[in-house]
Amino acid sequence: MKKIIILAILGFSLFTVISTNVYAESLYVDATIGDMKDIDESKYRVSGVSVVRNDDGALISVIRVDATRYNENPIIDEFLESDPEFLVKEGIINNEKISLHRVSVDYHNERCSLKTLQIPGFNDPCNWYHRAFVTMLGITDPEGEQHFVFKGLNHVYVVRSLDQVMTIWDILSKN
Repeated sequence: MKKIIILAILGFSLFTVISTNVYAESLYVDATIGDMKDIDESKYRVSGVSVVRNDDGALISVIRVDATRYNENPIIDEFLESDPEFLVKEGIINNEKISLHRVSVDYHNERCSLKTLQIPGFNDPCNWYHRAFVTMLGITDPEGEQHFVFKGLNHVYVVRSLDQVMTIWDILSKN
């Protein structure tokens, strides 16, 4: 009897992993790491909190993510220094100057998607959903080129049409 229960639980877990991999698609990013490096080897420690609300403003979920990858690009520091309101606090820890920056990013999903994607959840352009598994901070340089600078994997959460997502990024950096 115990073997059957264990196998049933293992089978469910295996199914869950397979489902996650099958549906782990993103609308905006390649699932590969690309040129991003391990953040543990950088001067940054970054985390984000995403707050998802429906079109009535009711709270749907709160998701925390720690960035595990970063894009080694001087545009990060240029961006953080571009707005004095990003700087929350500066101090010295172990004889190193540390800066805490906070960047808030709002995203409002449209009622209707411009196209129906061939992935689960997008069978109706005006009543769609997708599973977000990656949270990234993207910035645009003065020439208009977009750079994804921080990336973290999070547990999957669902975003539907008209949902609003606000992500608050806390960025610690050694100067």
